[in-house]
Amino acid sequence: MDSTSLEPLPILVFTNIVMVGSLLLIGRKGLREPYALRPWRRVLMLSLMLLFCIFSFWGTDWFHYAEMYFNILYVNGFNTSLEPVYCFIATISSNYLVFRLIIWGTALFLLGLLFRHVNARTDLLLCIFCSVWLIYFGYGRVVMSYTLMYLGGAVMTKPVRGKVLLSLLLGGLLVLLSAFFHKSSFFGIALVLLAVLPRLLNKRTLVMLLMAYPLLILSVQLLLMQFMDTAFDSSDNSSYATAGQIYLNEDSDDIGIAYLLLLILEFTPYYLAAWIAYKANVVRPNAEGQRSEPMADSQGVIPEEPRTAEVPGDIRFFSRLLVYIVLVSSIFLFDLGANTLTLYIRFMMFGFIPACVVLAWAWEHNFYPRLVKYTFMAGLAGTAYALLYSFYVAYLGVAE
Repeated sequence: MDSTSLEPLPILVFTNIVMVGSLLLIGRKGLREPYALRPWRRVLMLSLMLLFCIFSFWGTDWFHYAEMYFNILYVNGFNTSLEPVYCFIATISSNYLVFRLIIWGTALFLLGLLFRHVNARTDLLLCIFCSVWLIYFGYGRVVMSYTLMYLGGAVMTKPVRGKVLLSLLLGGLLVLLSAFFHKSSFFGIALVLLAVLPRLLNKRTLVMLLMAYPLLILSVQLLLMQFMDTAFDSSDNSSYATAGQIYLNEDSDDIGIAYLLLLILEFTPYYLAAWIAYKANVVRPNAEGQRSEPMADSQGVIPEEPRTAEVPGDIRFFSRLLVYIVLVSSIFLFDLGANTLTLYIRFMMFGFIPACVVLAWAWEHNFYPRLVKYTFMAGLAGTAYALLYSFYVAYLGVAE
């Protein structure tokens, strides 16, 4: 098979649109209280999710991975940017679809474990995830790193069966294992370990961090300049160094209005969800939602004070993590002397699983309900636009 013949044909992208549309129809009832799906709907959704990940044609990475897969198998001495673990998976896979099944099937299994473990309705998590962030989950191999590190963080902040020490060891091991599945995992691992600290994020530290933002931008700019000088002056021709140079040298001046709108729709939900996450971590809301007046009990008696409950520790962990991801990633939106837009996009992508967890918890507990619905609708619009934009680009490619 000639890998160079692979390209995102419009009919292939259209199948992804049909899959996502079917998932929305099947899972729409899971967005309504009591946020539960019938077993057949859940099984059908999980099956469609796996199919979407295996046949994720809407992004060009599906075809790039196919080309690398065949080069690894048939080109002697091929220098690939894939981590060694994926090269091993390629050698034991009977074909490219099995290669994707192993990677994304494992990642979906780990994501299912994460959704079942956290203090949020599993079906609600599933429906929000499919509506807003599934298309990005099926895009790149980095999802293996995401799911490992976030499952590890969830286990550390919500011990399994009350075994604190064992959970800390298991969670730490999962976080460390994620380093082997993508070269950018250092970013997520550092923030996961930072987010595990329970009292680091508060109003005072957030204000101090925002005040220090100019210094952070300057520091990152100096580090990037040093990296570029070292990369070009040295004889390091490794695939990792080469990839880093390519990202920083890309020209973003020719970004069109359509692609700019795509970026806005894609990342607006991250900022909205980060604000919800910050309020959940700092305000300590009632677990039943914010109520201005006490609620009467079953006998009509109004208690002196409304019932209150702390936000679960694992939800706080994901809240802190999302805030950190958004704040740090946004540094790369500024002019740093090199094109860092790709780094901004890649680092922000670390936030879609934490954002899903925070959004599902807030949805379930009626916390800032209007903002939660706006965030969900913005994410849904971003998903629809991304798929239609990909279909349009594929159509233009065929027309030319």
